[in-house]
Formats: sequence, structure tokens, C-alpha cells
Amino acid sequence: MTVYKYFIKIALKNRGIILTYIAVFFAISLLLGSAATEREAGFIASSLNIGIVDHGSSELSAALVDYLKEKNNIIDIIDDQDYIKEQIFLEVLDAVIVIPEDFEQKVIDKEEALLVYKDVRKPQSIQLENQLNRFLAFANASYENGSFNPGDLRRALTVKAEVELVKSEGRTLNQAASQWFSIYFNFAGYITIAVYIAVIGLVMADFNDIKIKNRIKISSKRFLKLNREIYTGQLSLALLITLVFIAGSIVFKGNFIGEVNFSKYIINLLVFSFSILCVTFLINNLTRNKFFINALATVLSLGTSFISGVMVPQEILGDRVLAIAKFFPVYYFVRVNDMTITSILDIRYELIMQLLFAVVFLLIGLYFSKRGQKGSL
Repeated sequence: MTVYKYFIKIALKNRGIILTYIAVFFAISLLLGSAATEREAGFIASSLNIGIVDHGSSELSAALVDYLKEKNNIIDIIDDQDYIKEQIFLEVLDAVIVIPEDFEQKVIDKEEALLVYKDVRKPQSIQLENQLNRFLAFANASYENGSFNPGDLRRALTVKAEVELVKSEGRTLNQAASQWFSIYFNFAGYITIAVYIAVIGLVMADFNDIKIKNRIKISSKRFLKLNREIYTGQLSLALLITLVFIAGSIVFKGNFIGEVNFSKYIINLLVFSFSILCVTFLINNLTRNKFFINALATVLSLGTSFISGVMVPQEILGDRVLAIAKFFPVYYFVRVNDMTITSILDIRYELIMQLLFAVVFLLIGLYFSKRGQKGSL
């Protein structure tokens, strides 16, 4: 296992890169944990900045606007999807509601009557959902003899229920904890890309050095055994880094593991790690330039994270951006973390896609590896 030990030794020389990335990651996790703790403490209704596009111009749509005005700031906005998403991303607006022309008929037919754009980064989006659901439910109940009764609707909406909060003895799924785990593992994906490409790439650059290759050629080490030890070293390093991320989630939110589908995050991270290892394998067979490898680690980790939903939720990203993101495994990794599932079968498509990317990267890497071997003969 001489090659394996040498691989680990060189990898540990780059521990500064690993520790820096992990330190930044855990610093972000602490901030997320603090924010999650504040969200778990309670819920306070707040005034939202809501943009409204009223294509209905009906008595019922006017009643909806008046109802929302009571607790929110209403802003007129143009009906342009890209502009709307930009305003929400910049936090100029908390949400935008588009009222269609056939709004009243959709309410009568109990169909989806409103198009709502909201900032899913904020828990206040749940507040808006509750307000809209309440209005639509009472509006439908007030429909009688072919028309809505605005008076009855107004009176129903003004009635307030007396609520007494009691402590629940049982533990239920905690939405704030689920959101924390989702964001935590999304950022773990970003660090995984950066560390794997930077550290493993730099180690392999040393192995691909001409002097080292010449020494290997004259040694008694067989090619198959040599590569087996190198890949074992890569897997060992990858597993160690992955275990650090998993251990971190247990340390920060171990008391909430029973309330989320923790196995989903573990399986997804392991599959994603394998996929990024294959990406690293491809890069190692394309270049041995350390500067270029470092640049790729930064560009690929940040670039794919921005367009795939790590930095910005996928719900806010434009359709064109998401169409490009689908060509990278990060997109499917983030989708799994953000999904609510009942079993692992619910995420089989996303896991299979990540594995398919891994196979493609591996095959392309093997092709360039074979070409490189022929060129060195």
C-alpha cells in the first residue's frame, strides 16, 4: 500500500485548503442554526410588500385586494415573469399575486384561481398562503344564486377566532428543522465540489508529474494495482470529508434528526460525492496544471451552486437558468434536499440522474486517460 500511503500523505499536505473550506462551511451553518432557532421560537404576523396584477377587474378581485390591504402593503406591478422574479430576489417585494380574467369562475369551480410568486426564503410566505386560502374558502362559501355576496364575505373575514396555545406532548415534523437540514446539505454540496477538485486534483497533479510517472514505469508496481491504491486513497479522503459533514449536522441539530428524513440527506450526499469524484477524475485526465485545477474548483463550485439552487432557491431562478442547471448533478442534488418524501423511491429519479452523470464523467475520463497512456509510450 505504498502508493495509497503516499496519496494520503500528499493530501494531508493540502489540509489547509480542506480546513479553510470546512471552517467557512461550519461558520455558515452556525449562522443558519441561529436563524432557525429564532424561527422556531414563535410566529409573529408581519406586513408584507405584495405586488398585485389584477386581470379580473371584478367585484371579487377587488374584495381580495381590499382584504390584503388591511394587513399588507399593496404595490401595482407589471405582469412580466422575469421582472417579478427579479423584484422578489432583490427583496423589493415579498410576493406577487396575479389574478386571472376568469378568477370568479375558477373560484366557483374550486380550481387554482391565483398565480402566486413568493420569496420561499422567508417564513412569511406561509402567512400569505394562509390569508389567500382563508379568502378563497369564505368566497366560495358566500356564493349563492349565481353570485358572490360581498357583505357576507366581508363579515366572515373580520371574525376572529380565540386561540389558546398549548404545549404538544408528541413530537411532530418541525418545518424549521427540515429547512435547516435542507440548506445545510445544499451548502455541503458546494464545499464538496470545491474540496474534491482542489485537493484530489492537486494530489493527482503530483502523481501525473513526468518524473513521478517515469519512476512508476521502472518500478515493479503493476498498473492495475497502482490505480487501485490511488482510487482507494481518493475514496478514503472523500469518505472522511463526507463523514465530517454528517457529523456536523448531528452536532448542530442532532435533537431534530428524528423529525426529518435524515437517511434521505445521507444517501443523497453519498451519491453526489461519488458523482463529483468522477468529475474530479475527468479533470485529472484533462490537465495537470495546478493553477487551472484551483481555478476550476472555484468556478465549478460557485457557478453550479448559483444556477442550481444552493445560493438562491430554485423557485426564484428563471426557467432558462434551471434548463442549464439540469446539465449538472448539483441541480438534482438540491432537488432531493428540498423535497418532502415518504420513501427513498420518491427520489429515485434524481439519484439515478446523479449516477448517470457519474458514469458519463467516468467514461470520458477513461477515454482521455487511455489517450494519455498511448501518448506517453
